[in-house]
Amino acid sequence: MHLTITELLAYTAEERNRWERWFRENGDEMFEMPIAGPIETTIGQLVMHIFGGELRVVQFLRNEPTVKYRNLPNHSIAEVFGMGIRSRQAMRDFVESLAPEDWDRVVEFPSGENSIRATVRKAVAHILIHEIRHWAQIARLVRERGFVPPGDHDLLMSAALD
Repeated sequence: MHLTITELLAYTAEERNRWERWFRENGDEMFEMPIAGPIETTIGQLVMHIFGGELRVVQFLRNEPTVKYRNLPNHSIAEVFGMGIRSRQAMRDFVESLAPEDWDRVVEFPSGENSIRATVRKAVAHILIHEIRHWAQIARLVRERGFVPPGDHDLLMSAALD
């Protein structure tokens, strides 16, 4: 049996809930924490990047105009995790709408001066793995600044595959 997209959606939903609780316990000022980088320079911007990236991929796969999430407010937990609710609902709706043959459709994503060809399956899996990687980065960033991130992030501890 293979790990499914539905299982990855469940796992990442657990992570989002865990992090939202943690940020609410620690306050909006956590989103102002600076981080190194040319584009996302605060924790709030990086979390928005997770959710905005997900929504952009869904919109792209649906041939819809894509959100310019970097222009959206990213200073409060309510604003950012509100985007996360919208992006995840869009992803769930999209995944549920796909027929089996739709997963193999090849799309071409613009990437700077180039483009990347991928199946819908690969694009959806990519955005979920992208999220997992960024939550790990955030855990390290807050840990390095003296905060204890919420625990039990590993898939093994998740209820997603139970």
